[in-house]
Amino acid sequence: MLEYIFGCVLEISMAAGVFVLFWLYAFRKRMPRYSPRCRTILWMMVALRLLIPIQPDFRLTLLRLTAPYHLRGQMLAQPQSMSLMQMLAVIWVIGAILFLAAHLTAYKLFEHRMKQGQSTSSLSQEEYMEVRNLFYEVKYSLGIYDPIELWVSSEASGPMLLGFFRSKVVVPDLAMEREAMAMIFRHELLHHRRKDSWYRLLILAALSMHWFNPVIYLMARRSTEDLESACDRSVIRGKGSDFVEAYAQSLLQTARCLLQRKNVRQTVLVSYFSSSAKRLKKRLVDLFAPIPKKGLKLLVGAAAMVLFGSGMVFVQVNDQNLEWAENLRAGEISSVSFSSGAAQEQVDLSAQTKDNVVGWFSQISFKPALYQNKNRVEEERFKITKTDGSQKTVSLFSDGSVQVDGKDYRAYWGLIG
Repeated sequence: MLEYIFGCVLEISMAAGVFVLFWLYAFRKRMPRYSPRCRTILWMMVALRLLIPIQPDFRLTLLRLTAPYHLRGQMLAQPQSMSLMQMLAVIWVIGAILFLAAHLTAYKLFEHRMKQGQSTSSLSQEEYMEVRNLFYEVKYSLGIYDPIELWVSSEASGPMLLGFFRSKVVVPDLAMEREAMAMIFRHELLHHRRKDSWYRLLILAALSMHWFNPVIYLMARRSTEDLESACDRSVIRGKGSDFVEAYAQSLLQTARCLLQRKNVRQTVLVSYFSSSAKRLKKRLVDLFAPIPKKGLKLLVGAAAMVLFGSGMVFVQVNDQNLEWAENLRAGEISSVSFSSGAAQEQVDLSAQTKDNVVGWFSQISFKPALYQNKNRVEEERFKITKTDGSQKTVSLFSDGSVQVDGKDYRAYWGLIG
């Protein structure tokens, strides 16, 4: 089961990597024409597909890879307790658990640090109450009545949103203009309304499952950038040019204030109002750009690519049966017996017959079957014996499945690659 899941993860990861590179580079001049919200939905669809390690039976495969049962140097050695793919699958699981645990731990430590920074805030009680009153004024003006805490922390490198079930808006203990602070609160509160923290958690989950794929890290970075741009668009939606200019000024003022602060390591689970200089420039350009396309056609096309295109890579995970079949040569076959129903016969061992048996195995790709169809009927069975005395019994069933020495497989015919 673990080998099957890991094989599917590899297939989906490689296929998704191709799509992500296409959208990031080959399609990069057209992507800015679509709204940031459209782009965030696009990355969300990819992330969801990355988290579902199940492949459809229908496959249009362009690349077929075979994972050997043993490394070549070990094939003549004594049989080992674990196959190569089993060892890689265990490493993958351990890596995914450690990756996720490390990020969740870093997030909790980061949250604790922000909370502790409240006690060392440089704001006076009067200044804090003024900030607090403004926070609730903006919160209620947006129609948000969820319990959200406000933390003014000396440890904060910039405004941010923390938390999943109980959100916290965190701001640094710096003096800022009232209008700029109101814009900051509006931005972070809209992150809460849009449930962007859960979006970030989804991206982290996809990263954890595909920690070995560097392309997914590129997708994660781009998705969080588009998430901030989408939130910027939510802030200025329905507002005039004066409001947009004021919001842009608040971004610049926040950046100037944050120059006074030391850099604090950021985590993937936190929504930040501030950005790097390069990213801030792009956010400002996006603010004054014409209203982009909604991108319905893009999303429909992307959904089709993600759902069906993930099958373009096929990874056959060899076990003892498949390794035996892959290494089968016509000259090594000593006998073949064939049965269909009650009839059984010894097949003529001509060179053509042996080539047909070997060719049959080479034309089919196999994956372990996840379940057995109880209503299936055995249609054919043949037993192959090699000159070294080893033999395999192969049964073909009405549902298209194949059984080799009692183990069930799903057979895929005529894959390209």
